[in-house]
Amino acid sequence: MKKMLLVCGFLSLFSCVKETPETAGGKQEGNARIIGTAEGAMKGTIAVKLSPAAAKTVDAAVGVTRGGMTRSGVTDIDAVLDRIGTDDFYRIVEYDEQYEALYDKTGLNRWYRIRFDEETDMELVGRELAAVPEVAAVEYTYGNRYKPMRLRPTEPLEYLNVGAGPATRASVAVDDPLFKDQWGFDNTGQLQHMFPGQTPGADINLLDAWRLCTGDERVIVAVLDEPVQTNHPDLAPNIWTKPGATDEHGYNFYNDKPELDWKSVGRDSYGNPVYADHGTHVAGTIAAVNNNGIGVCGIAGGMNGLGGVKIMSCQMMGYGGSPYDNPDADVEAFVYAMKNGAVIAQNSWGLGYNPSYPEMIEMQWEYQMGATRDAIDTFIAGAGANNPNFPNAPLKGGIVIFAAGNDGVDAKDLRMYPGAYKPVIAVGGMSWDFKPAFYTDYGSWVDISAPGGDQLSGESGGKYYSNGMILSTVLCDDSMTFQDGRKNNQNVPYGYEFFQGTSMACPHVSGVAALGLSYAAQLGKQYTAEEFTALLLGSVNAIDQYFTGTKPGVNMYNQMVTLSLGNYADKMGGGCVDALKLLLAVKGTPALYVKQGEATTLDLSPFFGGEAGRLKMRTVDMLPDDMETLGLESLPGVDGMKLVLDCPNRGVGMLTVRVTAGDMEISREFAVVSRPGLAENGGWL
Repeated sequence: MKKMLLVCGFLSLFSCVKETPETAGGKQEGNARIIGTAEGAMKGTIAVKLSPAAAKTVDAAVGVTRGGMTRSGVTDIDAVLDRIGTDDFYRIVEYDEQYEALYDKTGLNRWYRIRFDEETDMELVGRELAAVPEVAAVEYTYGNRYKPMRLRPTEPLEYLNVGAGPATRASVAVDDPLFKDQWGFDNTGQLQHMFPGQTPGADINLLDAWRLCTGDERVIVAVLDEPVQTNHPDLAPNIWTKPGATDEHGYNFYNDKPELDWKSVGRDSYGNPVYADHGTHVAGTIAAVNNNGIGVCGIAGGMNGLGGVKIMSCQMMGYGGSPYDNPDADVEAFVYAMKNGAVIAQNSWGLGYNPSYPEMIEMQWEYQMGATRDAIDTFIAGAGANNPNFPNAPLKGGIVIFAAGNDGVDAKDLRMYPGAYKPVIAVGGMSWDFKPAFYTDYGSWVDISAPGGDQLSGESGGKYYSNGMILSTVLCDDSMTFQDGRKNNQNVPYGYEFFQGTSMACPHVSGVAALGLSYAAQLGKQYTAEEFTALLLGSVNAIDQYFTGTKPGVNMYNQMVTLSLGNYADKMGGGCVDALKLLLAVKGTPALYVKQGEATTLDLSPFFGGEAGRLKMRTVDMLPDDMETLGLESLPGVDGMKLVLDCPNRGVGMLTVRVTAGDMEISREFAVVSRPGLAENGGWL
């Protein structure tokens, strides 16, 4: 089976002191740390990180204009550049007075790219540069190091077209015809008659969250990936446009040109065409246009074609040209996103896994990704400060979200990077039964889970169906000649496909984060990156109680294996992200969770800071619409400070309780959340 890796690692954010590139591993050679090895590295180019003093000297000696420089102005460095015959010497991140203080803090402005003849001995270049006192680190560069984290199907799949079906919460809420198949947003067990394992409630609780907020166009999400088709009919209204540049919706860092390139075609190992669908699929999960009568919905896609968060396409992968054109695509993408107002960096990509050398993942990160780590740190520290249309942005700083990876069957709980880097959020993949998707990477470094799809959960009658995977947007550019039959697919409309992978789980978390920031913006609230991350990671539905027994999986050799679910306990983060819980946390409204269809008695005295004997509940009020949503024919019963709730329907409704404490009356609003399948402990963290 040909696999395309998806890395999304979440670790305990900001929980420990950051390792600097100078101290985080690598081989010490003289005064400098050598990151990586000459073997397998790109020929004719290398990166160096200078000491702070040397970097200032270079800026002063040769200026800050990019291009055309062949020497540094530092005597010892230039002696090496002379010997190797340098063709170009430039700072990876261009000088920008507005951000130099930030670059000083993260060290990003100390990285320089050197280009020279490809016949030059790479190992000799590395050793000579490492011996220079003004050089702090030398980093070899590797082509094609970024891997999109979509997992290709292990077998040919069919789509179970169930037609319009009966009216559901989804079909009543929006008119997008394919939303009924987006079980990750609203899982009612709609296909349990065919797939008994599908579990109602195994979703991100999106419909209930939409009662509070559907998005805010001032919130920008940068998608670092393959290009997003910016004119896709289900995405176009929610595509970011740079102020003052009507044709700029991002940048093609892959081969360093302004135009995004989704039209170039690649080839797989069998010679079949491969299209750059990955970024467009990711973007659709976050911000496909809602209630526009076509296709699918997006988590923060607004409503009625308005108010959706904006997608900024930072292309760092693709098929046209060569990655050798810009070996620093990821670094420049993070900086571009930060400088242009993005507050969330969505990353469904990572490093490859080699079963004969399992340590390579960690080595690639510690030894080969020095500049990338500084770029991530720069985005986290500097985002949210330069959106002219949003001067009072809800987030000061940035959130970086990565997919954990799709090698869990073979790699077990090996740390996968960049997801396992401490300042970022790593996302594991869940199937539609609350269980880990068969492919997902896992470990103590994974911070949160989300629906990623699992084709093996779509087995029925000996056949596999794609319904258990994640449905979203893909390329539908009529100027392209597609050879994969997508224009004639009788089941899934042109421009939409089912994918699986932590690539698909990651944008669920990015979308929920964007929705939470949209709600914060509407309420006039602001958070630091650390504060909002804490809210996001605490807004989960516990899933470990489902990790019992076994489930089938497929290893990298396309062999069926049996997975012991107990191995995933405490290694899929706190649980599955829950959009409603995040929005309630932003609002500051406590939630009362009840199991759908079962009477539940709740003691409310702790919410009023008193003992039950000194408090008395006077009244309970609910709006008729909220009562109807929950299926209540009368107001909840009251017994002292205890509230009795029995909600026939799944949903959320707002409830106001008035309590007397002595001669004072206190009122407080609660959200009543009715969901199926809660664990004995309520299923909430």
